[in-house]
This record gives sequence, structure tokens and C-alpha cells, in this order.
Amino acid sequence: VLATSHYFGEGKGTERDELEEAKLRLEEMLLNEGIDLKILLGNELYLSPDILDNLSRGKALTLAGSRYILLELPANEVPEYTEDILYELQIKGYVPIIAHPERNSAIVKNPNILYSLVEKGSMAQLNLHSLTGMYGKDVMNTANILLRHNLIQFAGTDSHSDGKRSPNVRNSLRLLQTKLGQEKYFKIIYQNPELLIQNKAINLENPESVVRKGLRGGFLNGIMSLGL
Repeated sequence: VLATSHYFGEGKGTERDELEEAKLRLEEMLLNEGIDLKILLGNELYLSPDILDNLSRGKALTLAGSRYILLELPANEVPEYTEDILYELQIKGYVPIIAHPERNSAIVKNPNILYSLVEKGSMAQLNLHSLTGMYGKDVMNTANILLRHNLIQFAGTDSHSDGKRSPNVRNSLRLLQTKLGQEKYFKIIYQNPELLIQNKAINLENPESVVRKGLRGGFLNGIMSLGL
């Protein structure tokens, strides 16, 4: 399990030392219960101009000590400075992974915003619960569009509790496998995460732009005609 606690900047999230102590306590509990589960650490970093500084000072964590980092965009927009920050991160050798882009209001309205970022070398992680409609129909439909156009490279639980946002994603995994087929499903659920943990390169599989539909130039959000 890759545990990715939120980090909003220095003093605004759980610090590295606290996370490592919590990891040790949890590993001891797992051992006592006879549960064979390995915990790896990372952060879900809120997009901000000081990300590079926090990473270089060891305040913020990459995923499992790799070059890959998980980034969260503001919920309602993709700021103008986003591409600049992603470019600077890549120049320094990091690979940005955008968390749950299907829940970003701007990307819901225009999925090609994500296409532009992925085309330039970023990756994206889908919330598995988005496929079941937990976050609403628009989010579910956008998730389907992004999958259809090879804009998703990872999937996560986004678990915050043992309640509604629990790690119980069996139904979501079945849906994902049905939508993608075995080969693409295997890459997203097994192959890409394994390469990430080993800090190896992950090949992007031909990301595609989303074609505008309709007289008003809107996007077909969801859209059964996509086969998803």
C-alpha cells in the first residue's frame, strides 16, 4: 500500500518525521495481527509554487522514494501557472502524476486540458470510486472519457476512512477491467505501479485529444456512445 497523506506546504500538512513514525506503529500492528502488508510512503502535494523547494529540502515526499510525485490541483480550476510548475519539476527529474483529474471542474468542462498536460510528460491517477458515481454523474462520465483517450496511467482508492471513502474498491476494479480489457487494466493496476515503485520509466500509451461534439462545441461527457 502506498500511503499518500496530503501536504499543502510547510506547516500545513503532516511532516515527514510524523509519517515515518506512524508507519512504524502501523507496521508493528500489522505484524502483531499476522497481516502481510507492506506500507510505502508518499505525499499528495497540493499544487503550489513552493513544491520544488519543499521537495529539495525533504519536507515533501515523492512516491516510495522514487522520481514520481503525486500532485493535487485546485478543485475548481487549473491555474495558469500549472504548466510552468510541471515543466520545472520535469526539468529537475521528477515525473508529475495528477491526482483525480476527473474531479477537477475545469477538466470536466474541457478534458483536453488534461490531454495537454499528459502530452507534455505528466501522468494521471484516477479515483476508483469515480467509476461508480460516488462523486456524481459528471465526474463518472469524465472518468470514462479520460480512460477512453489513454489519459489515465494509475488508479487509486483515495481512501480517507473506513466509511464511504473506504478502500473497498472491488466493484470499481470490475468496472475498470470491463471498460479497458485485460491488457490495459493490467498496466494501470499492476505494471505501472510496479515500475513506479522500482523507479523505472513508464511509457505513455498514445494519449488522445477529445473531439468536440455538438453544435455548441461542447464535450460529450460520458457518453454511452464511447462504449464506456
